[in-house]
Amino acid sequence: MANCTVRKVLVDIGSSVNLVMLKTIENIGFNEKDLQKKTIPLVGFSGETANSLGEIVILTYAGGINKQVRYLVIDGPSTYNVIHRRPRLHLNKAVPSTYHQCVKFPTPWGVEKIRGDQKKARGCYKKALKGTSSPPT
Repeated sequence: MANCTVRKVLVDIGSSVNLVMLKTIENIGFNEKDLQKKTIPLVGFSGETANSLGEIVILTYAGGINKQVRYLVIDGPSTYNVIHRRPRLHLNKAVPSTYHQCVKFPTPWGVEKIRGDQKKARGCYKKALKGTSSPPT
């Protein structure tokens, strides 16, 4: 994103918006003045609500492809720096696999595969569970 490597990216096939954390955009050189004001209430998977601070378009690189991506910016604690949504995957003809921890998508040079890091993903999951009263069954 914006010529910076961003780790802890969640590809969420259930999410309807692209999200980026305020701290993340500040770390790559943006600030709140760069946001287009847009307050949208968002509901998390455990039922908590938060309002977006605004919207920002950031040049995002993945697997050899640069695209302008629109993100809603939120402020608050999160295990992930960025969450990519379902429609973005469809636009890129991407196929995510939670089992294989990867995303495959076509490029002009062939099929590109971005692999996740299972150890880091497990750590993010455990960190996210700390905020809940009991683990899911």
